Amino acid sequence: MKIVFFGSGSFAIPILEQLNGFHQVLAVVTTPDLPAGRGQELKENPVSVLAKQLGLPVLKPLSVKNNPEFAAQQKNLGSDIFIVSAYGLILPEDIIHLPKLKTLNTHPSLLPKYRGPSPIQNALKDGLSQTGTSLMVLDSNMDTGPILAQESCVIEPSDNYISLSEKLALISANLLIKTLPDYASGTLSPVPQKDADATYTKIISRDDGRVDWQKSATEIYNMYRAFIPWPGIWTTWDGKKLKIIDAGVYNPDLRMLSGFTDIYGYGTVIKDGVIACGQNSFLQINKLQLEGKKETDIASFLNGYKNFIGTVLLP
Repeated sequence: MKIVFFGSGSFAIPILEQLNGFHQVLAVVTTPDLPAGRGQELKENPVSVLAKQLGLPVLKPLSVKNNPEFAAQQKNLGSDIFIVSAYGLILPEDIIHLPKLKTLNTHPSLLPKYRGPSPIQNALKDGLSQTGTSLMVLDSNMDTGPILAQESCVIEPSDNYISLSEKLALISANLLIKTLPDYASGTLSPVPQKDADATYTKIISRDDGRVDWQKSATEIYNMYRAFIPWPGIWTTWDGKKLKIIDAGVYNPDLRMLSGFTDIYGYGTVIKDGVIACGQNSFLQINKLQLEGKKETDIASFLNGYKNFIGTVLLP
């Protein structure tokens, strides 16, 4: 099958690799290089790098909307289908319907749950034990197209955004390869989503990582898992931003600490890196970084800031 692949993020890497192994990838469409680092030098995204390694033509339009030159280029390529995964730009309807088999999209949730740009983060933040991936026929709206196939994925307690993304990307790649022949032959028909069951996600912002210590330690830990590596979770201490680099739920002898948060208040540093949270629960900070300082483990931090214990961390 002749394919044009649209992708930019790391999630798309195993999908492009699988497609290139089983089909003919005519071109890879990805986002333009962006300035990065202190020198603000232009940097390629992961898909661009991989496509060049595979010897595939790479196209980097600023936009595919209202771009007649791009549309004409795609017509000339004569692909059977477009595949989209973590591309980052919205495809207009005229592009979606250009190939004879239209355009398929991989989405890392069990649609219609978690439509939108941050399904993996939200599955982790909500403390789910299971999520999945969906293969759908793309339409002009946000993740509303009919479903061709879905596959579930267990979320382990140790999973974070990085590890869960890797698992879902591999599942998505295998599901796509398995589903494409039946879709192309017409033996597999897409099933409309139940819009009434839809839930939605938003673009993650830096402020989403701000810790509210009235939440339970489990809720805060789930935020930590969801927001690795960005935006991370953070709080305020001594008027400065304090990033929590590594953390876990602390399980004390509750007979000794029962009611502690009622007495001392949310966000109180009890001992070492143990913080009082909502619902009489406790978070253990293992590594942290104070604004303007280097990342350090909690023991080293306490050596430098002996007044940390007993203070209150603020949202």
